Amino acid sequence: MRTTKTRLILWGTLLAWLLACPAVWAGEMVVVANSSVPVDSLHRATVADIYLGNKTRWDNGDAIHVVMLKGGATHERFAQDTVGTTPVKLKNYWKKVVFTGTGTPPKIVRSEGDMVKAVANTSGAIGYVDSSTAHGDVKVIGIR
Repeated sequence: MRTTKTRLILWGTLLAWLLACPAVWAGEMVVVANSSVPVDSLHRATVADIYLGNKTRWDNGDAIHVVMLKGGATHERFAQDTVGTTPVKLKNYWKKVVFTGTGTPPKIVRSEGDMVKAVANTSGAIGYVDSSTAHGDVKVIGIR
């Protein structure tokens, strides 16, 4: 009887944890770009350089237009896993860039649907979405 009760408590705890952590259920994140972007894959470090304003032009000389989510689980994963920082530090970094006039800030969008629209409608644009988000109007950039 005690073993059954312990198992039920453990399973209940696991279930509660899974339900409380929506990121566990989130799909894979993908980097997307406007069809005009002249690359099909990028190194993770290059994507980080783009999102930190260190790389502002594609190899063909065209301007890179960065699009970034305002917040959410996908934004958190992107900031941590791809850029290597927290969303708060990334936001503060761009505030400093804007304040000092040393760069052009990213376009900020509220939703992943808005991200896809902005990237699809802006030549040279790059963004990111959860793989479950409809993204047929943009091309997926492989990350190596």
